[in-house]
Amino acid sequence: MGSWTVHARRLIFLTALLFLWEALAGGLHPSLSLLDPFYSSSPSRIARELYVLFFQENILKDVLVTLGEAFSGLAMGIASGVALGLLFAYSDTVSSTLEPFLSALNSIPRPALAPLVIFWFGIGIFSKIFLAWSIVFFVIFYNTYLGIRSIDPDILNVMRVMGASRLQTMRIVILPSVASWIFAGLRLSVSYALIGAIIGEFVGATAGVGYQLIYAEGLLMSDRLYALVFVVGIMGATVVEVAKRIEGKLLRWRPEVTL
Repeated sequence: MGSWTVHARRLIFLTALLFLWEALAGGLHPSLSLLDPFYSSSPSRIARELYVLFFQENILKDVLVTLGEAFSGLAMGIASGVALGLLFAYSDTVSSTLEPFLSALNSIPRPALAPLVIFWFGIGIFSKIFLAWSIVFFVIFYNTYLGIRSIDPDILNVMRVMGASRLQTMRIVILPSVASWIFAGLRLSVSYALIGAIIGEFVGATAGVGYQLIYAEGLLMSDRLYALVFVVGIMGATVVEVAKRIEGKLLRWRPEVTL
């Protein structure tokens, strides 16, 4: 089925959904109203609020702040997660000693951790970067660790018989094999980094999309809340699409699997 057909179906579905929402919120005619627009808003009211945010109040500044926090945490989480995943895979002593502690740390809900992080780092950018890192790190770490563990032992034995060094084994076998696992985690990680940054902004911030959401909630600005949620959704969809394209470019050698 062609991509144009899929896009057309999606567009028709989205148009019908927005039309029904507008009608039920009374945007087409008051007699059709079944929803209170204060709670449900409507596409037309959200569109007007988006115009105000982008052309009168410069929401792009807050978007860039949140994206900067998220991508900083993402980069740190990927680097540290891959490094520790390799260490765990190569050292049974380290993995058997530290794995229960990492599992316990990963089980802490990030919203519960956020007030403590704000206490440590203040309401500046570092607290948001830390929260984004704290989510991304565990995703990449476990994907790296499990990816290495899933490598066929026979391949590693062949490399040893051929006299390959540990560095050659890593370069020829381990890194290419684990790359798909890391990139599978990357798609989740870019969204989780955004979530971590926004959670931090909820708790304490002076800028960012999360800060704007809390500000709008405090003033009961329902249309603005919906508009900001829309902005967050577009941010998330964009960064995930970028991650997919990067994965496609770097893993072109990987065969396509069809069922």
